[in-house]
Amino acid sequence: MKRRSSRTSAVTPTFTTSLLWTLRVSGNRSSDLVPLPSELVDVLAEHICEDLTCGGVYHVTKSSSPSGTSGFHGCQYQNQHLQNCSETVGTNCSVLSEVVCAQQPVRLSGGWDRCSRRVEVWRDGTWGTVCDDLWDLRDAEVVCAQLSCGYTLSVTGQNGQFPPGSGPVYLDELNCTGSEDNLWACPSTPDQSDCGHKEDAGVVCSEMRAIRLTGGLDRCSGTVEVHRNGSWGTFCDNCWNVKMASMVCSMLECGVEPLNFTAFNPPLAADRGAASYYYHCTSYNLSLWECEEMINHAFLCDLSKPSGLICNGSLGLARATTASPTLVTNWTTAVTILSTAAGAASPKPSPELLSTIALALLLLVVLVINTVLCCLYRKRHVEDLLNVHRQRFYLRLRSSLIQVN
Repeated sequence: MKRRSSRTSAVTPTFTTSLLWTLRVSGNRSSDLVPLPSELVDVLAEHICEDLTCGGVYHVTKSSSPSGTSGFHGCQYQNQHLQNCSETVGTNCSVLSEVVCAQQPVRLSGGWDRCSRRVEVWRDGTWGTVCDDLWDLRDAEVVCAQLSCGYTLSVTGQNGQFPPGSGPVYLDELNCTGSEDNLWACPSTPDQSDCGHKEDAGVVCSEMRAIRLTGGLDRCSGTVEVHRNGSWGTFCDNCWNVKMASMVCSMLECGVEPLNFTAFNPPLAADRGAASYYYHCTSYNLSLWECEEMINHAFLCDLSKPSGLICNGSLGLARATTASPTLVTNWTTAVTILSTAAGAASPKPSPELLSTIALALLLLVVLVINTVLCCLYRKRHVEDLLNVHRQRFYLRLRSSLIQVN
């Protein structure tokens, strides 16, 4: 090993947010890596989180230093600086890339999508919940931004759509502006909550991924629609198959077998302004969200139709399809849904319908009369032409006989 005799006191943590930081060397070497012995990395992370009054260390990201690089040894931490370090070439060190302190982490739990669940924060090795007192869109905006889930669509609280959590209730009466890095940076009344878990706060962010069926007689049948980026779009029917249909039925808790997923006539309608989603799934994918997703693909979704689905046990669609004559019976559990009940009076046609039928009949009569007249005219015209030719023939024949005599 080659040891440099120079000493340095210029290794400084640079704070990128109130709870995240990276190591930099001062001066013209500020872009250099700062490899440290692994034990020093862990100690340094604890010192920094303590200085920031952000609790303990939640997560450290580090990697092995490239071969041939210098490592800093024997450093002393003081006033947010590493001082009196020895720089040695070729030692086995680690490069610290990220440290997350214990009061920053947030997660969403108790739901089916990572961007739409109950809000939980971490402290002292335990996850806890947030009370819904004063919980609003600005508070939730901090969570959505921190989790890279877009912007807030809605917030939930007591009797909301997400199940209650467990453990401590860490934060109450939050009053965020929406621009904070995390919920711990917002004004609140920590450790003084009088809330129970029935009042746990939740959020639905715009990057929530969801799927639904619309236009059917129940939630288990209709046009397949996907939620992304705060809006609903259609599912391209190119490569739409029975495996994908089974995935959707299972995700919607509508069984695992599709009753029908193709050959809808007339084709299912789609909003022309909505996004089109294409998914490429393999045999290893168990959920649609594990498949490769493409949005508004110029070729894969060009001229495609929206995918439709009727899961087994569903009431089906309100209109007929070309799937199978027996499907109508399987779609519904009540004859009155798709047919007139026995003994009920048949509906009377509207005046507009009667007028349309009368006009159509009149046009048909005119067409028939016109066709007959044309035929008669053509027949009479042909007969006249034959008579003219016959007369000319007799005149020529008569002239020939006179010349012979």
